[in-house]
Parts: sequence; structure tokens; C-alpha cells
Amino acid sequence: MEGISRFEMEKRIVRYGDLQPCRTAFIDAHTPGSNHKENFTIIGGGVSESPDQHVHIQDTPGFNIGAAGQPPHCKNSLHLHTTAEVFFVLSGRWRFFWGLHGTAGEVICEAGDIFNIPTGIFRGFENIGDDYGMIMSILGGDDAGGGVTWAPKLLKKLRLMV
Repeated sequence: MEGISRFEMEKRIVRYGDLQPCRTAFIDAHTPGSNHKENFTIIGGGVSESPDQHVHIQDTPGFNIGAAGQPPHCKNSLHLHTTAEVFFVLSGRWRFFWGLHGTAGEVICEAGDIFNIPTGIFRGFENIGDDYGMIMSILGGDDAGGGVTWAPKLLKKLRLMV
């Protein structure tokens, strides 16, 4: 691999200004309070539920990297993964909460903080800052665990909206 060209190497760079958000990546994007979030799939397909999601770098070198950008008071609904997930706060102030009803615990994280919620635990997060905030999500494995399992409370809310 020592002989890789600069052109080939450039294909492995995702510039912040070139990130393409998806506002329909997950089913909770259709619910009030979650409908303004932006999801970014940076390396690998991640766990997006939308065929509209743009994947910036297709190759998955044993992990997936995504990001969420959200205005103040925008939530990411309770969900779980079967793969490891680590959050890295890029900007803003975030409340991470967990448990079947989101009441088992919470932690506040700010720019530079890194947080890991174990697999199999429902988790959600909310931008509690005053400005648009962004977090990066690193998912273990090449297939990112086969997607998202949503909390029963969200699924019931979505059924009532139909």
C-alpha cells in the first residue's frame, strides 16, 4: 500500500464543509422534537434506515463513523444497537439518557468529551446547548450491528401519528 497515489488518498478524506446531511435517516425524524436533526454517514453505512443517506466513504475498516447535528432542544429518540457505540462531542452541550423509558440515568457532555453506552441498553440524546451542536458516533464492526431497535414508546407514538 506504500505506493498509493495522492489521488487515491484524497478519496479517503471527508472535509467538514463537504458533509451531506440526511434528515430522514431514522424513523424518529418524523416525530416532533426529533424532526430537525441531521445525520451524517461518514465512513461505512452505519445504521441509517434511509436509502437517501449519503455514505461519504464506503469502505469499513472494522468500524463505522457517523455524526448527528442538532439544533437546541432537538432529541434523538431512545434506541439500542447490538454493536459498540462511542460518542465524541464535537460541539455543543449534550444530555445523554438511557433505560427503557430514558429515566435510568443521564450524563451531560460537552465539546471534547467521549462517552460509551454499553450494547443492549436503550439510549437517547438531546442538544441542551444554545447553539447547533454536533456529535460523532463510532460504531464497532463492519456491519454496525444490523441497525437500530427503537424503544416501544417511540413505536407506539409513531403508530398513533399514522
